[in-house]
Amino acid sequence: MNIRFYNPNKDFFGLEKLLKETSLYYEPIDKEDIFKAQIKHDPKSIIIAEEKGRIIGTIFILYNPWQSFIYHLGVHPEYRNCGIGDKLMDKAEKILKKRSIKQPTLFIEKDNEKIIEFYKKRDWFVLYEVLCMEKKI
Repeated sequence: MNIRFYNPNKDFFGLEKLLKETSLYYEPIDKEDIFKAQIKHDPKSIIIAEEKGRIIGTIFILYNPWQSFIYHLGVHPEYRNCGIGDKLMDKAEKILKKRSIKQPTLFIEKDNEKIIEFYKKRDWFVLYEVLCMEKKI
């Protein structure tokens, strides 16, 4: 397995497929042109786990010096419980630490107990519950 950064010239369709297979795909923002713009803005913001040319895991970093986020951590169901999620988190946390981010944030659906436990084992904690809102502009 190889951990690397997203390549906008070859990875979109494999990443889109993985996001759909892991129920992380969000049609308004998981688009090729948005990923290209994100990579242009921050080339280390989308991390890929790859096995034999197949994208099997991903994690996104939304970096801002004021507050940064982990987004879209996903591992293909066939490859779960093999440490891939931990390796992706390690890479993302290392990048944020190098950027002097001391306390990034992530969002989890409050009924997703399995992933909540995954993060708690990695020393993440619940800050507070929020309501996520969105507006088309």
